[in-house]
Amino acid sequence: MFTSTVVFASLMALASAFPSLDNGRVVNGQTATLGQFPFQVLLKVELSQGRALCGGSLLSDQWVLTAGHCTDGAKSFEVTLGAVDFEDTTNDGRVVLTATEYHRHEKYNPLFATNDVAVVKLPTPVEFNDRVQPVKLPTGSDTFTDREVVVSGWGLQKNGGNVADKLQYAPLTVISNNECSKAYSPLVIKKSTLCAKGEHKESPCQGDSGGPLVLEGENVQVGVVSFGHAVGCEQGYPGAFARLTSFVDWIKQKTGL
Repeated sequence: MFTSTVVFASLMALASAFPSLDNGRVVNGQTATLGQFPFQVLLKVELSQGRALCGGSLLSDQWVLTAGHCTDGAKSFEVTLGAVDFEDTTNDGRVVLTATEYHRHEKYNPLFATNDVAVVKLPTPVEFNDRVQPVKLPTGSDTFTDREVVVSGWGLQKNGGNVADKLQYAPLTVISNNECSKAYSPLVIKKSTLCAKGEHKESPCQGDSGGPLVLEGENVQVGVVSFGHAVGCEQGYPGAFARLTSFVDWIKQKTGL
């Protein structure tokens, strides 16, 4: 049952305010350097009851990819590009825009976290530089099983922890959906789901939702952070992602890419 999972960055859990900052991070991750993930987007989602934190990836000079559940109740998005620090804006060349237009997958199902993708349109095109670059979408139908991948975000170090003060990243390995179904219900792990886990319990966590999962050494995005296990991010269970090969056509249709 879906009760065995928890959606990352539950908007209700983070709605009232962001937690105070400390060394919280992608679980067991490393600190990114400026420009290491030029496609990484920080999304602060404006809700009627407060704010929530999500990640995203830059698709083009005017489109950002994120998780469908990151748009639940969204009134607007504060979109930050070209940054590593969560709050410190000193000389980092970040770009901050407020976006209100988005498209969520028409068949998004919050109960089973299916079709958990959305695109956000920036109000004006951004200029690319060494800190702001678009990610590449995958081609073909590769499952990427056993491939080395990297997840990145400003999410929590553990359930109930604090958001990261600097962008974190962690290496993971893609596992088969059959293997992933042993940790979750087959009702949750669909063909359009991609799962990956870390050798040393590395994992995305709350606040990383919507962020990119890319092939190691390549700026090719294969997944969007979607959900994790209810027992906690730090327990070594695989993270679940929206499998981008299932959504490339939808993304192109909505964005014109």
